[in-house]
Amino acid sequence: MAKLPVHWIEARAYCHATEEEARVAQALDTACPAGETVRESLEGHFGNPIVRLTRRVEEGKAIRSVWDRWTAAGLPESIARNLETRVDDDGVLHFRIDKLAAYLEKLTLAQDTDPIDVRLKLMAFPAKPEVARQLARSVLAGGL
Repeated sequence: MAKLPVHWIEARAYCHATEEEARVAQALDTACPAGETVRESLEGHFGNPIVRLTRRVEEGKAIRSVWDRWTAAGLPESIARNLETRVDDDGVLHFRIDKLAAYLEKLTLAQDTDPIDVRLKLMAFPAKPEVARQLARSVLAGGL
């Protein structure tokens, strides 16, 4: 299988005071099953505790395994529908996975305000936004 033109994948989930951290970690594991989890303790606007769990995947085989899981769930087709707004000027593809659905071991794009944020840094050369968008189209269509 060809290597995906992705430098790294990063997935982040926030655990609010009303949530169980183990459940949020399980949702993150469903959304991004590879990589080490980094835990950060934060404080909300009103002093409420918030924990940010972040996973970063940089190794090629691990990136492929995460991508294969997303492909099996049909995420690339959903992401491709509005691709132009999902790739930024730095060549990073952004999308959000539904955190509750991920906890229930289903992968769907988020419709609410408490998602798992996912970013993929594309290997676009030259590093221009239009090149990154074309590369993203090709990857999402299964061309690579």
